[in-house]
Amino acid sequence: MMVVAVRIGDRYGPEYEEYLESKLPEYDFIWVRKPIREDVTLQWNKMYGMSLDVDEPICVMDIDVLLTNDYKKIFEYPIERGQFIAMPGWWRDSNPEYTINGGFFKYYPKECRYIYDEFMSNVDYWQEYYIKNGMTIGPVNGEQYFVFDQVKKKLDIKLMPKSWFTRWKSKYEDTDRTYTKWQYAITQKYKEVSGNEYVWMGDWHPDIKLIHFTHAQNKPHHSSQV
Repeated sequence: MMVVAVRIGDRYGPEYEEYLESKLPEYDFIWVRKPIREDVTLQWNKMYGMSLDVDEPICVMDIDVLLTNDYKKIFEYPIERGQFIAMPGWWRDSNPEYTINGGFFKYYPKECRYIYDEFMSNVDYWQEYYIKNGMTIGPVNGEQYFVFDQVKKKLDIKLMPKSWFTRWKSKYEDTDRTYTKWQYAITQKYKEVSGNEYVWMGDWHPDIKLIHFTHAQNKPHHSSQV
């Protein structure tokens, strides 16, 4: 299977590529290291996956993640034609109607070509749309909302189990030492949506397969992120 991931600029080093490739040695990675067009910014370049002339499912993911436990179940998650698989964004307080998180998608590229074409037809408009409408904050954001709105037009969105994923914030990014309060709050919410009693207790809960971090100063390739 093919995995598409974006690493543009110097915010994330090559160790993020090395980490993911070491965890998924049997997959073919396409690394997007330059904008697909000069006016396409940062994470919006994940749209590249939808331009591929590939008639089999691909995975598109963020790189600020930690893979743990039986994480390959995410990549092997079954998909049928006409479906769009996504990780759930259960931790989102704003815009709860947008149920997906942009950290992981699985789809048939040819079925999503219309989404790529729509974006590329008006790049500046879409890159600013969700910021101008107050749904997210800038300077660069909104791609997961765009994908959600466009996917619904022709495809069925299928979410993977909420218990498999969590958002996390660690001491590496926290200069005012509020990360423990943040961890407590996210743990309480995880308990509500999953029925599990914890996120981290000396190790990650065995149901958790992917941890999506909140900041570039986190180091997902390190063995522990608490």
